[in-house]
Amino acid sequence: MLEHRHFKAFLVDLDGTLADTAEANFLAYSLALAECGVAVDRATFEREAIGRNWRQFLPAMMVRANGEATAACVAQRKTELYREATAHTRFNDSLVMLLQQLRRSGAQLALVTTASAANVAAVLAGRPDIAALFDLAVTGDDVSRHKPDPEAYCLAAQRLGLEPHECLVIEDSDIGLAAARSFGATVLRVSMEGLRP
Repeated sequence: MLEHRHFKAFLVDLDGTLADTAEANFLAYSLALAECGVAVDRATFEREAIGRNWRQFLPAMMVRANGEATAACVAQRKTELYREATAHTRFNDSLVMLLQQLRRSGAQLALVTTASAANVAAVLAGRPDIAALFDLAVTGDDVSRHKPDPEAYCLAAQRLGLEPHECLVIEDSDIGLAAARSFGATVLRVSMEGLRP
């Protein structure tokens, strides 16, 4: 187990790290895009969207849209559809157990994600035990620059009153790892591939 005494805080990514939300995200985005006449296949979506905030990938996808729909409108519609799509979410039980142990040892925990606050709430709605583990959450709504920019991690550390070297970041994607390394923290990479059906 990671020793609490080595780090004062553990900063945890959501999508692909704490929870496998890939299916939920794809379903909600693909339905929202389809309503605007844009078809997106799973491979294209994963290549262009995984690890990114909607502002970073939706505008390019919207080039093929019919009518006057904007990327912001699609993102809002995705949030509405996401509430039901989160039924397809699976949590990383091994990581949850580790976080529970760290919490019992007195470590500070922060959720740091590019997802919006509404989408974070939708994912965690059925798991208040997991939501309660975190001292704070920094979402895509809290920053102007998204991963791979380190702004979200910098903000989490600032709110916790800590320096980067006092934090361990838990991430899954190359984009997230780049953000964590730019922030200056030690990084632990995890994978949820074993959870995928």
